[in-house]
Amino acid sequence: MIRNIVFDIGRVLIDFDEKAFLRSLFDEETARRIWQAVYGSGHWEQLDIALLSEEEILRLFCSGAPDLEKEIREAFDRIGECVKKVSWPVPLIDSLREKDYSVYFLSNMSQHVINSNPEAFAFTSHMDGGVWSCDVKCIKPDPAIYRILFDKYGLVPEECLFIDDSRANIDMAKKLGMKGIVFEDYGHLMADLDKALTKDVSHNKISVLCYGDSNTYGYDPHTGGRYPYEKRWTTLLGEMLGRRYEVIPEGLNGRTTAYDRPGAAWKNGISSFVACLGTHKPVDYLIIMLGTNDCNEGLGLSAEQIAGGMETLVRTAEQEAPGLQGYVPEIIVAAPAAIQGDIDLSPFAYELSPEAMRKSRDIGPLYREVAERHGARFADATEGIEVAYDCEHLTEKGHMQMAELFCRTITAEP
Repeated sequence: MIRNIVFDIGRVLIDFDEKAFLRSLFDEETARRIWQAVYGSGHWEQLDIALLSEEEILRLFCSGAPDLEKEIREAFDRIGECVKKVSWPVPLIDSLREKDYSVYFLSNMSQHVINSNPEAFAFTSHMDGGVWSCDVKCIKPDPAIYRILFDKYGLVPEECLFIDDSRANIDMAKKLGMKGIVFEDYGHLMADLDKALTKDVSHNKISVLCYGDSNTYGYDPHTGGRYPYEKRWTTLLGEMLGRRYEVIPEGLNGRTTAYDRPGAAWKNGISSFVACLGTHKPVDYLIIMLGTNDCNEGLGLSAEQIAGGMETLVRTAEQEAPGLQGYVPEIIVAAPAAIQGDIDLSPFAYELSPEAMRKSRDIGPLYREVAERHGARFADATEGIEVAYDCEHLTEKGHMQMAELFCRTITAEP
């Protein structure tokens, strides 16, 4: 359940348009060069982290355009003109606190900017507290600054909703267990916030939606039926994570990532994906483990195309989840257990081949790249997971190993 709302400040609760500010002071070319020397060089972060004196940082700024030292120092002294007060933060903060949410800030900000226009930061007196990067010598997305906030106020990450204009900062917050909304503008924020808080009512478990194929369904290769409930990896994962979590299995035999199967287009993973997200909202963690069926000879897909199917699912979650629940769940891209063993002994030999076996291993590194591109977590089950004689489906031991893998993935700290 969401109990705490955490805001970034720059470009969220205040306007800070440094390019427009510099253009208001200087001609276009001078403004461009100063922007590059001050903001485009990476030295501005040194100001936020406060490990150097202001004079030392000014020298770094000036080193990028020595002939513009006078202008750079003028812009630095007048930075308060770049900080613009916004009208809506105080009413929003007050309304959230009236609904019994605690409200905090977590901001990369220098003391120089804070002091430059105190009135623009007056909303902080309406909040329950917060952390400035300049006070703790640490900046987002370093996980340490998030933990400083948690420790300072005794916050449970899973009970926090974080709002920031930086996707990288949101991605780290999600890896630490927080929910996240990427700030675009006030209108989008209010829509996303309303959905998130409305859907969260009575959401007292951390939900883990497991979207997969027959191995998520619990197919038993020995009976052709289904493993008992207590032996499936989804059930075992729930036991490992504990009572604070709710693990939701959504497995379908024969499901692909995002490709039609001949005569069974309904097994295309994209066809029911958004419906599953909507059925189980709000979803905190989303495990996507598909690709084994994509390797089968009948589909004729390359490893790169299979990874493309996985990326389609990830993009769809990113695009659709905000409209369903206000925020994107923490996504876990999972490479399934590799096809392995003696194909000739498998009842599925007609659709397997050495090439299918190779592809089932090759998708692992490609899936990792998909996860990295989208700031998602990655779980690699291509090695170390026991598969039965049919070369595709997990043994009971394999289900236990899979549960252990996902437990480690969910509880691992960045």
